Amino acid sequence: MDKPVFLSHQRFRPGMNVFVNRAFEAFNIPQHTHDAIEISFVVEGTGYQFINDTVVRVKRGDIYLLPIGTSHVYRPTSPDKVRSLGIINCVFRLEALKPFGDFPPPGTELHDALYCPSKLSRPWFHHYDKDSAFTELFLSLLSEYRQRQPGYEAVVQALFIQLIAQLHRALLNSTASVNSRSKVQEAIRYIKRNYQGNITLKQVAEYSFLSESHLQKLFKQATGVSFISYVQNLRVQRCCELLKTTGMTVQQIAGAVGYQDMKYFHSLFRQRTGMTPQEYRKHGETMAVLDEH
Repeated sequence: MDKPVFLSHQRFRPGMNVFVNRAFEAFNIPQHTHDAIEISFVVEGTGYQFINDTVVRVKRGDIYLLPIGTSHVYRPTSPDKVRSLGIINCVFRLEALKPFGDFPPPGTELHDALYCPSKLSRPWFHHYDKDSAFTELFLSLLSEYRQRQPGYEAVVQALFIQLIAQLHRALLNSTASVNSRSKVQEAIRYIKRNYQGNITLKQVAEYSFLSESHLQKLFKQATGVSFISYVQNLRVQRCCELLKTTGMTVQQIAGAVGYQDMKYFHSLFRQRTGMTPQEYRKHGETMAVLDEH
């Protein structure tokens, strides 16, 4: 059976291309489509959203953009959960974005969601507002639309553009975060291939096309330890393996992992394992290498 269509001309106020409301979802509204684009924000509670033939779990902070023609409906977790799932809906026509030209820029996921939804890997755009950066914006948008103060049309339009711009920024930041993680992982692979030599932070930073300070910051965020501690841990772990599996002397093992200063090596090994290399070789159990943050 065809899904009912919520028609924008029945809901939009004259001269406006943005409609805003707040609803507590129940089981009385059928799955439906819109002839305009919808952005919905889960402002409170948990539940489910049925999007076409997919069911997704939703919680406070979830933001969904649904292209024209995508069918959906929200449901609370059970019929007994009355007024437990609160949604702020912002339905709009693309005319609301016309004064701003190619924004969001072509080639971004948000642009595709608005103008070329067939390019999306799934029939919706999703962002999770983990820092509550969008809550006040949605509430202001709803308040302006409801109160109809003088000039509210212009304020609603401005808040709507701010919403699109903020989603665009959030997407860029998310992409940058993914790129940063990728660079750190590549740096870690480089370190694992070269830690036996005289490897330095400068060398790895140049390999990763990052400044030393930026790599150090990203590295600590990703691993929980500094660059130096990470290299030391790798070297000591390799020493432990060689002590248990070979007949190499302690000095040979130290040299094999990049240490020539035996006094420093013995001090570091004891610091990381709690024993000397000779004691470790005699010990029958595998010992964990201690991280130094």
